[in-house]
Amino acid sequence: MNYPASIQNELKYINSADFKLGAYIYMGMGKLNGRTVCIAVAYKIDYCIKKSEQFVKDDPNITFDHINKVRTGELTACCRFEV
Repeated sequence: MNYPASIQNELKYINSADFKLGAYIYMGMGKLNGRTVCIAVAYKIDYCIKKSEQFVKDDPNITFDHINKVRTGELTACCRFEV
């Protein structure tokens, strides 16, 4: 799947020396009956994408919408990636 530049840049970042595992969590968000639901949580965006895609593949009622990047310990997203 072709991802937007923002996701491609994040994929490069998680494979760089600057990335610190555990500093952020990535939350795969989907839509179900008009509501936003969390369908995956991971320490790296590539794993979050993989698990989100697996989830929606098994349930046609859910669509993969976006990914929230949240600094560990915070309650709000610092970044949002559209898929």
